[in-house]
Amino acid sequence: MIGAIAKLKIKDGERDNFIEAMGKLVEAVASNEPDCFYYEMHETEDPLTIMMIELYQSEEAHANHTQTEHFATLGMALAPFLDGAPEITVHKSVN
Repeated sequence: MIGAIAKLKIKDGERDNFIEAMGKLVEAVASNEPDCFYYEMHETEDPLTIMMIELYQSEEAHANHTQTEHFATLGMALAPFLDGAPEITVHKSVN
């Protein structure tokens, strides 16, 4: 199993727009990526920082995620709301 954590910093005044746009991507992943078991937004103490927690069945499923049509369109639609590039870490299951 592969886990990914993406730290997303949002521009001041764009949080609601970001949440709405990311919500569409979350729905698309749930509907179209059966090997993605978990893909959700999580708040932090900083209201302008959102952590995406992701869990995939395999490295291939994780790699395919960024190649999907919905990621290309909906994921790129997030760019105007972000304050810099996402910080992404990927983690392999111990078992």
